[in-house]
Amino acid sequence: MSKSRILNAAEASRRHGALAGTYAAAIMHADPQADAAVEALHAFHGRWWPMVLKALEEGIAAVPDAPPELAALIASLPPEPKPEEWEKMERGRAAVARAGDSAALVLQCASLMIDYWSPPAMKPLMLTGALQQQTIHRLTQTNAWWIELHRQGGLHPRQDGYKTTVHVRLIHAFVRRMVRGSGAWNRAAWGEPINQGDLFFQVVGFSKLMIDSLERMGYRFTAEEKEGYYLFWRYVAALLGVEKALLPSVNEADCWRYWDLWMLTNPGPDADGIALARTTLEAVAGVGNPSAAMRRFQLWLLRGATWWLLGREVGQKLEVPWTSAGFLLPLVYRPAVRVSEALAKWRGVDRGQAAARAIRKLALGNAALGVVPEGTQVVSAPERLEALAKFKSGAPAS
Repeated sequence: MSKSRILNAAEASRRHGALAGTYAAAIMHADPQADAAVEALHAFHGRWWPMVLKALEEGIAAVPDAPPELAALIASLPPEPKPEEWEKMERGRAAVARAGDSAALVLQCASLMIDYWSPPAMKPLMLTGALQQQTIHRLTQTNAWWIELHRQGGLHPRQDGYKTTVHVRLIHAFVRRMVRGSGAWNRAAWGEPINQGDLFFQVVGFSKLMIDSLERMGYRFTAEEKEGYYLFWRYVAALLGVEKALLPSVNEADCWRYWDLWMLTNPGPDADGIALARTTLEAVAGVGNPSAAMRRFQLWLLRGATWWLLGREVGQKLEVPWTSAGFLLPLVYRPAVRVSEALAKWRGVDRGQAAARAIRKLALGNAALGVVPEGTQVVSAPERLEALAKFKSGAPAS
């Protein structure tokens, strides 16, 4: 494999042993079942998602013209968790969802921003133009998916969180098909587009980085709530097509090791990643068309939050300008959260009810932007899906 993708291999092996080899192999793996399904579905153009949706809601037998590859994909989806696992997952979900706006800040300034660290991981979206042209769309679509996941019971098969996760998996496969056919993809140097290694790191960003960041903000989680949230994301990862061999690593200890490994072995942001970090924060600061003064304030806050949550090294290498908010937020935010949490405990506020209120508020705010509706169409705009479905595959690069 090209050294442009895996750096510091000897140090990675010294620190993490077999996990380093597992990661190196994972970046050469994609999602064969989803890829096969998409190869069959692309001929249906704009009808492919209603077909998949009906199969998910009513069973594959309800879709007589469904290709066998789609039937195979649906049959391979993970079984529902056991009742005791659902209970643990629900405790973890509610514990994080109660953070509401704080969790949204983590998504904007940490979970999504860290993706820009690795040029190979970003190349599929760069090649399709999804990031440069539609930054705010990507952010609001991701927010909408996260919201659907974190509704009470959102991961049950009949719920939109479950269905939109399958949708995300198929969008990944459509992007892979497009990128492979572009003639611009160098598999030997970059691995597979949207590969298992990068996909797992996204799970780390949504699970470990979320919990770590909320704790930094002053939220407290019990060991049972953390365990439940990692179990929650283990199930999401399985729906997203993460390989079975990697799923047991969705736990606190292994996610920390994977974070260190990914940061150690990836080359760090290039000019595109730096530009995307800048435009992402600027786009978030401009949401809702605020006044110029409010936009400047929000950008000051978001830049400071990025440094606070991701650390000095990441902030510097992404060239996010340092602001005094990076110093002030730890002094103000944590005490405010601690007071709020103490008042909620004193008043006997149920975390499940607090989570439901927070998710409703986030959903209303996201929907007000007018970018994506609620429900099973949140992942990508219809015209974007149509373009991906119609893309004609050429000879892939080696």
